[in-house]
Amino acid sequence: MAYRTLYIVVIAMLLLASCALLTGPRSPEKREAHVATVDNNVCKRLRGKVVIYGVFVDSKIGGVWSTHDIRSTLDSVRVAADWIMSQAQSKGIELDLVVASHEKGGVVPVRSELGRGGLSGMLSSVSPAVSLDRWADKACRQVQSSFPRDTARITLTKHGAKDRERSIAALRDRHGTDNVALVLFINNYYGSETSVAVHTGSTSSIEYAVVAFKRPAVIAHEILHLFGALDLYITPYDSKKEAEKRKRFAMERFPKEVMAFPFRGLDSLEIGTLTEYLIGWRREALPEDEALLTAGKVRLAKY
Repeated sequence: MAYRTLYIVVIAMLLLASCALLTGPRSPEKREAHVATVDNNVCKRLRGKVVIYGVFVDSKIGGVWSTHDIRSTLDSVRVAADWIMSQAQSKGIELDLVVASHEKGGVVPVRSELGRGGLSGMLSSVSPAVSLDRWADKACRQVQSSFPRDTARITLTKHGAKDRERSIAALRDRHGTDNVALVLFINNYYGSETSVAVHTGSTSSIEYAVVAFKRPAVIAHEILHLFGALDLYITPYDSKKEAEKRKRFAMERFPKEVMAFPFRGLDSLEIGTLTEYLIGWRREALPEDEALLTAGKVRLAKY
């Protein structure tokens, strides 16, 4: 099955070859590099209280949701959340993952039609991020229309049913936390479909994930993407031999890494040291992990 991650506007930007944004003054020493997905956007660091907000989207191509499918998918989200929290606890990280989902008058799904070819087709289009954002915004407008009217006197701009940005702002108010991970679910579990994390390296568009699988490991993988984790498996878009070589090495270095093997059973997986750094569980990268991301050419920032 296809499995891809979309960063900003392009698909799979050859991550281990060019994932870092280089900043800082030139000097004889290595320049400092900031990874674009780290401590960025809404989902900055996977610590403290974090809300995983699920939106179940009906569509002709993506499938419609039944009661059983919604409940079983939410069960998988909870399994993924519990696993991530257990990984955090084992590393001394305080983390409280709260699973929530949209509901209006007892009805859970919203409706937003996917383009021709479904999610995979939209990702292969000329402007994949634009098409996907339009689809996600339509779903989020329906979600936000179910929220109570914003009557806060302290604010000038009220939360209205507009787009992802206003939905996230409303959810942060409702749940009392900065960290809200927006995950849109489509019910095409019976077909060949993809899952994707969008805008994780952006500073202008709010990130979100679209998931087409019920597997807890896939769900955990996408949640970690939203908080900065990178794919550590070889994708069809790794056209440069050096990137392939580094990812192959990463898979050998982290044989149980969830970001490298998302289709294995979750109980057989773990969060490795590189992913710990990317999601904010480790202040600085280990030298071996830094070499994987930068080929030793730059120095990764401390967070």
